[in-house]
Amino acid sequence: MTIKTIDRSLAAITKQVATKLSQVKTLEDIYAVRSEFTGKTSVLTQLLQSLKDVPTEDRPTIGAKVNQAKKEIESIIERALSLMMNRESLLKDEVRDIDVSAPFHTNNSKIPDFTGIGSMHPLQYEINRMLDIFTTMGFTPFEGRELETDYYVFDSLNMPKEHPARQNWDTFRTEDNLIPTPHTSNMQVRVMRHLKAAPLRAVIYGRCSRNEAVDAVHGHTFYQIEGLYIDKGVSISNMIGTISAFVNAFFDKNVTSKIQPGYFPFVEPGIEYLGQCPFCDGKGCSSCKHTGWLELVGAGMIHPNVLREGGFDPAVYSGFAWGLGLDRMVMQRNGIQDIRSLFASDIRFLQSSL
Repeated sequence: MTIKTIDRSLAAITKQVATKLSQVKTLEDIYAVRSEFTGKTSVLTQLLQSLKDVPTEDRPTIGAKVNQAKKEIESIIERALSLMMNRESLLKDEVRDIDVSAPFHTNNSKIPDFTGIGSMHPLQYEINRMLDIFTTMGFTPFEGRELETDYYVFDSLNMPKEHPARQNWDTFRTEDNLIPTPHTSNMQVRVMRHLKAAPLRAVIYGRCSRNEAVDAVHGHTFYQIEGLYIDKGVSISNMIGTISAFVNAFFDKNVTSKIQPGYFPFVEPGIEYLGQCPFCDGKGCSSCKHTGWLELVGAGMIHPNVLREGGFDPAVYSGFAWGLGLDRMVMQRNGIQDIRSLFASDIRFLQSSL
């Protein structure tokens, strides 16, 4: 194989791609072309694999030419896919002939007329349940802030500038440099300074935002529940007992659980509280990544630096804090497989969750 030969071969392949794309009628046809010319068994892949038979001095040049041709072909195919998707979408819209100003059920015969009264969203219902449980345990509820400063999100929580743990809570910023809170822990020092005296028992709920890809178990916007307990002589045993009491009350049963070490900059030591997977009863499934366990709560003894920021002397007082993802707890309790169902505003899901 020479450089002239490869140039002729690549020109012929590119022409074949263009010819076949001019004849496609569906998305499936384009996917077939992509598989034929850029897949694992395609001609381009075979050309790259045959570089071992090329003289050593010609390999860099020929390899670069093949890779460049592959990129150009992939670009052509992606443009064809985009055009076909737009075309099929327009065709579907013409067939549907939707009147966007009509009541929601008019365009879909499968949805019955909405004649009943409104209902509470599953997330709000479970927030109320959680707050009721913690209130009976002596905790005072606080609502979190949706916009916050660097100080309360990071600095006050033992994460000074350049601390690597800040990357774990990568989030958005407003034009005036406020942060949509990535965790409800931003309220810890605020609550300490507000209540000032021990014993301090507080539970905080709020919406959080993170720069995260959305899939079945991740969302860029979600809810958390945070807890604080500060007094003299507070121990890890108090923390585990409190969390276990809440988890059992929330799931209305004794949950099989275990503790393992966990790292959070604002606690020391830190733990992860895991519960047996409710979807497979601990046998292992995709929801629990085949471990049989799901992380329910992250917790730990409040770091002395955080206690000082809140106005408490760590030589006199100790305490624990915990945080949990409300959305995932709701999913586990109600057998919801996809977190996106909670904020998709699908009336069929909301009605079935009543």
